[in-house]
Amino acid sequence: MNKIKKTTLMLFAFSMLFGMQELMAQVKIGYANPGRILSALPEVEQVDQQIQTLLEEKDQQLEQRAEQLQQIFTEYEENMNAMSDQERADRESELIELNDQFTEERESMMNEVGQRRAELMQPIIEKMNAAMEEVAQEMNLDLILNEGTVTGDMIVFYANSEQLNITDRIIEKLQ
Repeated sequence: MNKIKKTTLMLFAFSMLFGMQELMAQVKIGYANPGRILSALPEVEQVDQQIQTLLEEKDQQLEQRAEQLQQIFTEYEENMNAMSDQERADRESELIELNDQFTEERESMMNEVGQRRAELMQPIIEKMNAAMEEVAQEMNLDLILNEGTVTGDMIVFYANSEQLNITDRIIEKLQ
């Protein structure tokens, strides 16, 4: 009886192994490098220019605010010896609050720039995704992998054929 169980189990394992291989052989996979695709699009360069202009405007605003704060700090340092301990403590609290507000303004401006970039990039990314989908349908692909992560780490470490890399085909579709 024990021998029958082992034989049945081995037959089941072999059938599962061959069944999985057949299933895997049917899945067609491609991979692409979205960063390279986006860098090939002139629209992205236009977005980058708009964002650069916005950053310069925000930097000017922050620079003016920083100069104002610096003047306030300088005035405090010049007059702090003439202040009572209570006046000095109150003034220092005000200065800390002003510094915190400046930090919040800077973070808010950076978030605003990031949000604006995301808004401007959204239609471009949608266009890239549509082109990716078209190429996948033309090549009868079941799955497209991203070649790497946002930090540049590779996801696709090995591909048996460069034909699996559909990056150039997507770029051609978009141009």
